[in-house]
Amino acid sequence: MQLALEHMTKSTELNDIYQDAASNVLLAVCRHSWPAVAKHLETELLTGVFPHRSLLYVMGVLISQEELLKEEDRASWKDLLSQMARKSVPFLNTDVWSKELLWAITKSGRTQQEQTPDKAFLFTYYGLILQAEENSTTVRTHLTTLLETSHQWAKQREGIALTVGLVAVNHLDDAWAILEQFGRSTPFKRSLQNFSLKLHGQNTEDLRWKWASSTILLSYGQMAAWAKNHILPWVDNILSRMIFYFHFSSWDETLKQSFLTAITMLVGAISRNEGAHSYEFSQTSELLECLMTLMEKEPQDTLVTSIRQQAIHIVSSLCALRPPMDVNRKPRLLSTCFRSIFTLPQLDDLEKQACLLTEPPNINIQVRPALKPGRLWQDIRLSPLCVAEWRANAGHSAGRVEALGSCLKALGLHLPPWDTVHDHFGP
Repeated sequence: MQLALEHMTKSTELNDIYQDAASNVLLAVCRHSWPAVAKHLETELLTGVFPHRSLLYVMGVLISQEELLKEEDRASWKDLLSQMARKSVPFLNTDVWSKELLWAITKSGRTQQEQTPDKAFLFTYYGLILQAEENSTTVRTHLTTLLETSHQWAKQREGIALTVGLVAVNHLDDAWAILEQFGRSTPFKRSLQNFSLKLHGQNTEDLRWKWASSTILLSYGQMAAWAKNHILPWVDNILSRMIFYFHFSSWDETLKQSFLTAITMLVGAISRNEGAHSYEFSQTSELLECLMTLMEKEPQDTLVTSIRQQAIHIVSSLCALRPPMDVNRKPRLLSTCFRSIFTLPQLDDLEKQACLLTEPPNINIQVRPALKPGRLWQDIRLSPLCVAEWRANAGHSAGRVEALGSCLKALGLHLPPWDTVHDHFGP
């Protein structure tokens, strides 16, 4: 352990690589001598001097890989992290410490795109410290400063959102107010107005703010995930803001994925809330329209993302909420879900397309999603007209018809015999 501690901060030509290797030795020691390592981590983190990157690296790995610790030590690690965050609160009022924290959050990592363990830990720790801070003004000041940093890289956006979510545990009002304030700021408004600009026509400042609405969407999702039992009264307000940013932000894969991720977190938080079954949500209809728009705008001849599958899973979850869905909307929603899948090319063609992608999607999973019977499918009977239409889209391909039958079976429905459809509507 002493050898690891000596070399974790040693400067060499290999720099971070050398220090990370020494840090990994300390992490290996954790499993066998956790109390000794924990004592050292606490001592070094609470000196009042901003900790060395290697210490943050160790903390980050412990957060992301709890299996490094014995089961009985994991609870001790979580308690220690909370205690260190509370004891670090006074450091927020120290200019040097606060500036170094912000610099490390925005600059650490071998590249800006990379989320290294030390940087991941800082977003978590920053959120825990602000969560423990009692002064509302201090919390708002720090969140404002954090949101004014660059939103260009995905890991930065995700980290900022996580910090906001952790703060919302004890400061939901403050987190909401700062996001609202940020949404009205001049740079953010300019990013919405310039969303149609082509990438090559944007300068560095444009790129810094281009995906700020993605950060806000993810922040709302994290707020819901962390606030848990306190989130129900806020759901409609949060959904209304999510829907606004969905409509008025840059329409690209980044926004779509952030929107779906945030909604998934929000719906998950609602479903785990015991009071959700008796709560009336006013924004679900507008949200369903957004999801149908997403599915309808997906290209019908390719499958390069999991947008369809994510949207369908969210739709199914939303249908369990009150008030019940309008009876006229159900058939259209079901039709949109089916059309999004069964107008695609055959599986062999999709697989050939996927081979050309850097990160090919799992075609079998996405084309045949594991749809489970839910409220969306209750009280709906497929008319022969709908079946005939979908079957026609399948091009009479035996494979496509089989896929349609499998999907209907998964929904608890049955495909009428082809002769029945033929008798009603002709060849």
